[in-house]
Amino acid sequence: MKICRNIIIPLLLLSLILFFTNSAQADENGYSNFDDAGYSGISYSALLKDADNDFLTFLKSPDAIKKEQYLNSAMNKYYVLTKIDNSKIPPCVQLGRIHDEKNNYDLAVEYFHKALNINASHPYANFYLGEFYFKRKEYIKAVKYYNRAYINGLNRHYDLNYKLAVIHEKFADLANAKKYYEISYSIKPEQFLKEKILLINELNYDKSEYYHNIVE
Repeated sequence: MKICRNIIIPLLLLSLILFFTNSAQADENGYSNFDDAGYSGISYSALLKDADNDFLTFLKSPDAIKKEQYLNSAMNKYYVLTKIDNSKIPPCVQLGRIHDEKNNYDLAVEYFHKALNINASHPYANFYLGEFYFKRKEYIKAVKYYNRAYINGLNRHYDLNYKLAVIHEKFADLANAKKYYEISYSIKPEQFLKEKILLINELNYDKSEYYHNIVE
């Protein structure tokens, strides 16, 4: 009996160490510790709907504490979805967006590229990676992914056209800036867009103070 106890007690201690190590690793990335064996009983479509609802509630909620709760809930659900089926693009894109919101640079890029590794032409994977870089003023990278989104079906997407116009204006590429402002205006005829187009038509940019302000 003494020999058995000498064997069993160290094994129990080892199991506990492994359990807490795995839990800590999961918590480091912000995910709950899920048991892979339990995935088979989960409805993919139902969980995806729940995750999307949580993320949408995060975007709309004015309450900072509730926003964080819904964001973390969505993150955990999308993470489980990638474990159920790692060939699906939407959970990877959404995890990229969530880590963008959390300012986790490397994890955001990792998940966006996981989506693009499945389908490099996916319009929304490219668009949201472009958004990620635009937010951080990495405009050369942003325009690369925006252009991919544009040629793969999002050519009538207002935000995409507007961001492309802004980038080309910053780069003093006025022909393309005007083009994308005009498309943006055709989608959503806002007065400020009309004024932008008129300004491009009227100003001598390379000699104007306005030109130097926008490119700095």
